[in-house]
Amino acid sequence: MKDNNHNHDHTCLVTVPIFNHLELEELNQITDLIRSKKYSKGELIFSHGQKSDTLYIIRKGQIKTYYLSENSKEHILRILTPGEFIGELSLFLNETNNAYAEAMTDCEICTIKKDDISKLMEVYPNIALKIINELSSRLKNVEKQVSWIATEQVEVRIALYLLEQVSPTQIEKIVHLNMTKKDWASYLGTTPESLSRKLGLLEDKNLIRQIDNQHILISDYKGLEDFSNQV
Repeated sequence: MKDNNHNHDHTCLVTVPIFNHLELEELNQITDLIRSKKYSKGELIFSHGQKSDTLYIIRKGQIKTYYLSENSKEHILRILTPGEFIGELSLFLNETNNAYAEAMTDCEICTIKKDDISKLMEVYPNIALKIINELSSRLKNVEKQVSWIATEQVEVRIALYLLEQVSPTQIEKIVHLNMTKKDWASYLGTTPESLSRKLGLLEDKNLIRQIDNQHILISDYKGLEDFSNQV
């Protein structure tokens, strides 16, 4: 990990929903509080049980957050991309991190300390409201993920995930996977081998077509939707 000096631009601020509503003068005040750090692929940003007092904003690259089970099996919670943030628990709770955060690619992260952002929330209450909105959305997604794993067969989890990634009105319904098949299997609570088998099953039914490792075409949106409801 490499530390840089203060960022003297607004890239981290204007791309993040919790800050992008602020005026230029307000952004100028916040810029001085931001630090920039670089992480290499595979490097941990923080670990489970580690005390944190920092909000991490992704400027470049991709990060995953995950738990480790008792047998050290990785279970992915979220994949984060530029404009998103992690470490929000440190803003509201005096607790240690409850997960791991790891750079999936070389990353550039902007950081801001808890004390600084707490003061900002007092001056700009909308920042707090936007953080709460984002946390509510994340909670909803986690509950959905847990529900899928607990109640749905693997092929249905795959179908539901793919359907969520595209709009019914899209002409060409191609899903771009922003993770490896191994990470996708972890997110869906299965194994890479089972994931590959079930993708093959959906392909045999002419519901999807695997273009390559990163792209899947939904050949029959309505058919995939019906499949996810009937199985």
